[in-house]
Formats: sequence, C-alpha cells, structure tokens
Amino acid sequence: MIQEEIEKKIRNMDKRKLLFLFGEHMSGKTREVIDFLKRKYGDEYSKHYIDVGLYLQQKILEGPISTYEIYPEEFSEDVQVFFEELINEKFIDSSNNLYVLDHLEFLLSEKNSDWIKVLDRVTLKKYTVIVVVPNEYRHMLPVKAYDYVEVV
Repeated sequence: MIQEEIEKKIRNMDKRKLLFLFGEHMSGKTREVIDFLKRKYGDEYSKHYIDVGLYLQQKILEGPISTYEIYPEEFSEDVQVFFEELINEKFIDSSNNLYVLDHLEFLLSEKNSDWIKVLDRVTLKKYTVIVVVPNEYRHMLPVKAYDYVEVV
C-alpha cells in the first residue's frame, strides 16, 4: 500500500521531486522505503539508500571531535558542509536518479533548513529524493511546499 502511494506521488511530481515520508518511530518507515527500493531496483537497492546519520558520524570521527566540545556552534556549521559533501559525493556523476535519505534527525533537531535548499537544487535537476522523517519533526518542515506520504 505505502509502496504504491510512494510510486504514485513520484509519478505525479512536477519540478521539485522531493518527497517526505512521515511516521512515528518504529512505524516501519525505513522498512517500507527499503522494500520500495528492492521492488524497483532489486539487488541494486542499496545504491539508492543513504543513511545520513551514519555518514555524519563517520565524518565527525575523521576530524578533531574535541573542537566540537569546546565550540559546539561549529558543529552545526560543519554538519551543513558535511551534508553538501554527501550530496556531491553521491549525486554528482551518478546514473541513479532516485535516492532515499534516512536518519536526518540531527539536521532536523537543529531547526536548520539549509539542507532542504541543497536538496531543492538537486531535485530541480534530474534527481528524485525521498526523505524519511519521524513525525516529531514534521512541524519543522515546509510540508505544504512538498509532497509527502504518511506511514501509519
């Protein structure tokens, strides 16, 4: 059911191909979207799924983490840079045109919407992006400007 709804929303999108997938914690959002990718891409599904939280964790561990303990505001700025690097790394020169971004809780909790602007840029070109979002962050997003699907 959810997979068909996702497919229908994507088919009916105009220019901004950004879809939010909302649901409570442990409601099956990730499972549903991975099943959608498996149905669409088979064994290649993992090339379309990006765990943003894991990526950010790896980037933080590569640098001097003690800096963030002293200057926590720098972390918020650096996360934006890391997110842009992720998008450039995964999207640029890729033959894939659909990606799922999951575990963006830090970006959402910081009330920082610059990451949406980054996604707007790439979704206006040739990419379609599905962002998995826990319901508690729904009010922080411009849901009226984008399509969304709810996992109940």
